[in-house]
Amino acid sequence: MAAHEWIVVGYFFGLTLAAWLKPGHSARRRQATAVASAIVAMVLGLAATDLRDLRAWIPVVYLPAGYWLPALLVTSTGQTEFEMWLSRSDTMLRERLPPMPRMAVPFLEVAYLLCYPLVPLAFLVVWISGGEADVEHFWVAVLLSGYACYVTLPWLVSRPPRTRRKIDTEGGLRRLNARVLERWSHQFNTFPSGHVAVAVAAASSVGSVSTEAGAVIGAVAAAIAIGAAAGGYHYIVDVILGLIVAALALLLAGVL
Repeated sequence: MAAHEWIVVGYFFGLTLAAWLKPGHSARRRQATAVASAIVAMVLGLAATDLRDLRAWIPVVYLPAGYWLPALLVTSTGQTEFEMWLSRSDTMLRERLPPMPRMAVPFLEVAYLLCYPLVPLAFLVVWISGGEADVEHFWVAVLLSGYACYVTLPWLVSRPPRTRRKIDTEGGLRRLNARVLERWSHQFNTFPSGHVAVAVAAASSVGSVSTEAGAVIGAVAAAIAIGAAAGGYHYIVDVILGLIVAALALLLAGVL
């Protein structure tokens, strides 16, 4: 199996095993186990075939599956001590940062919307411009970044800061982002920020095969990181740690 496929198997198997060692709802744990088992079976089945193109693209499915699975294992949906700590640290950090220029807000909202198509678009560039090694480096970096952020959710439960503090909801882009999150998010905060970590890892991987495309996607990734904090989608600590996670994943993947 390829390195990125071992990462997928290890993540889903390990997370499910840990879930059975943690108190929780048996029905939800059984559901999580069924999902994880299906993903692992898919990875192992495809690894035994010569379907190289499918194996190269299917991680586009493995990544969001890894995002949703931990939400099944959350046992507390109210305010936690961890969330209160995040909120206090966020208040302290925001007091030390300059206010975001109002004219930059629409651009940052657009950038945050782009975090959803960014990974497949970034991979398309690597697929076209790079070789098999570049494809492998891309998915190792992206999957490590995402899974490292998602796996903490069952134990470090928190809600996004936008649900805790009053944020200006005027403007079509802001409302559109809210609707997208209602439909495509599990409504929990990932710690560190998976959006930031994955976007930075993907952009950096693109930069290794195409300087021009890497610069464009890198600018979007930077705007996603800023917009995640400015728009209340993530706590500032989430964003900072998301950047660190991406850097470590890129080092492990051999991109940096």
